[in-house]
Parts: sequence; C-alpha cells; structure tokens
Amino acid sequence: MHTPTTAEPIPARLVNVLPATDRAQEIMRSAFRESPRPPSAGTRNSQAKLTERKVLAIRRAADLGASLSALAGAFDISERACRHIARRTSWAHLPEEGPTR
Repeated sequence: MHTPTTAEPIPARLVNVLPATDRAQEIMRSAFRESPRPPSAGTRNSQAKLTERKVLAIRRAADLGASLSALAGAFDISERACRHIARRTSWAHLPEEGPTR
C-alpha cells in the first residue's frame, strides 16, 4: 500500500472539513431549506391521508389549544404528524389563512 509523503497533497475529496456529527446535522438541515414545492407535496401525494381543509382545521384547532393527541386520534394520524402540522413544518406550502369560501 502506498503511503503519501508530506510532499504529496491530499485530494480535496478525501479531506473531511467537518466532524461527522456536524456533517450529519448539515445533511439533516439541507432537507428543510427553502426549496421549490416538490411535485408530490400535499394532496398530490398518493399516500396523503389529509386534505388541505383538514390540515387547516388541525392548525386552527391547535392554535385554539386543542390537544394534539386528540386531534391525531380524530384525524387518524400520528401525534408526531399532528405536531408538525400545528408547527407548520409539514404542509408548509399551504397559506396561513387558507382558501376563502
């Protein structure tokens, strides 16, 4: 096996600038950066359990103090999914006020 000498530069792709934990955090953050709406967001996703009206209802109820576990049970979703909807980290493409009808 060849051992590089001090005169040979280390290729940039082999140099790890960040420690492993910082690299992992950066990868996780990149998923939540501002990006265009994915083609399968919201009701365009064939696996979506909720509609936009249901998501807006969850947000309104959570803002008024409803229990997330009760909302999750009522809409047959996980409490975690309900929490992300209430915090607006999922279904973020929806406007705050929602459609006016």
